[in-house]
Amino acid sequence: MNKLLTIFILTIHLSAWANDQRFSAANEQYSKNEFEQAATAYEDILKTGVESEALYFNLGNAYYKQGQLPQAILNYERALLLDPDDKDILYNLELANSQTADRIVPLGEFFLTAWIKGIINKGTSDFWAWTAIWAFLICVIFAAVYVYMTNPGVKKGAFYTSMIMLLVVILSVTFASTQKQQLTERKYGIVFTPSVTVKSSPDISGTDIFVIHEGVKVKILEKLGSWNKIQLKDGSEGWLQESAVVII
Repeated sequence: MNKLLTIFILTIHLSAWANDQRFSAANEQYSKNEFEQAATAYEDILKTGVESEALYFNLGNAYYKQGQLPQAILNYERALLLDPDDKDILYNLELANSQTADRIVPLGEFFLTAWIKGIINKGTSDFWAWTAIWAFLICVIFAAVYVYMTNPGVKKGAFYTSMIMLLVVILSVTFASTQKQQLTERKYGIVFTPSVTVKSSPDISGTDIFVIHEGVKVKILEKLGSWNKIQLKDGSEGWLQESAVVII
């Protein structure tokens, strides 16, 4: 059993080392302006099951340098899922979006909702999960202080501290769940078809509502056969064929 475990651990380390070598080689190709080769190398690493914000970000850059905006935007969005507050990813994504054909003005958002989203995006699901664990431990410690100490001032301070930490636990668990949900549900996609007509119903004969172009981010509301009901940032809704969108 120990021998098998050793072989398993060694295999993991060798695989990680190989991917580090591949990543470094792909970065070297990128630095030499060999963007197509670099993109292929990054994609090959992804095929091994490895994911990271740096990998998706560099892949997005390689596609951007080739003028392939949908592919660049897709990978910037995937990088952003893993690191929602990274300023470099946000900047490059905004730059790529500014070069797409469509200018979609997002609906206004209640300031409190936007503020809460901003806080959630300050950390990944793992960050918020660890925050919850540490806050829970601190909460337990101060709860014990409250129970066993006799000094009224100390008891009062311990009580309020434990309550604050309990609130941090609840919020952190909620934030971690929200971030995890974004990673697992994948409700958004990027249009890859140069130009696509959005229909009023999931049928070729449906009424044409509007036209969108490659690079547009859409929210998938519903699936029916080979059709997706989508929503744009401005609230517009309609149906388009599933093949026109690549899921983030």
